[in-house]
Amino acid sequence: MIKTSTALALLLLSSNQVTAAQILFQGSPTESTVATVSRNEPNMIKVDKHKITRIYGAEGLFTVTPEEETGVAWLKPLTDKPLMSIFITDETGQHFKLLLKVEDIPAETIIVKGKNEPVRDAYSQKNEPRNEELLAAILALYDGEGDKKTEVIPLWKGTKFELVRVLELQGIRGEAYVLTNTSDKEIVADERELYRDGVQAIAIEKPILSAGESTQVFVITEIE
Repeated sequence: MIKTSTALALLLLSSNQVTAAQILFQGSPTESTVATVSRNEPNMIKVDKHKITRIYGAEGLFTVTPEEETGVAWLKPLTDKPLMSIFITDETGQHFKLLLKVEDIPAETIIVKGKNEPVRDAYSQKNEPRNEELLAAILALYDGEGDKKTEVIPLWKGTKFELVRVLELQGIRGEAYVLTNTSDKEIVADERELYRDGVQAIAIEKPILSAGESTQVFVITEIE
């Protein structure tokens, strides 16, 4: 029998459903902070605590779809080049320069912060997500840890999304949900649509659900 932690790790590796935001600290537009984006899917870009007003770069290399209400932007490469540069402007007039590595990977979330923002740990200082802590929280929820909850959250039409457990660790909060397809058609659960401010990782046990099927969903957020 495969251990639970091993089984989940294999699940996550095979499904690519864990998404940890790339947190980039940048103090000057002359810097080129490096991030990685998906070549084939829209990538979410966010300036922490501010709204993006413009993303620009070489013409024809990418498309940008802004969200005026939230201030985030969705960027999708159109080029076969492995690298490209973009410039971001927020509503305060701050400018950020990113060097993007374009790879054949699932969609990424990129959060840009000024260097005057507080740095929580060594992982953040290196522009790296807290992968070990995030995975540990997901594994704990998968193993049934956390306080039991019963709260139905409105989500998509034809689904039931119920919060069943909550787990709080140092600096992060883990939430376990059960997503049920209540429609008569197959649905595909997209972790990007579960994103909200503060989310660091999302794991969907089974992203494709037939009519009547259910799956576990784990959402890890950063807490102050």
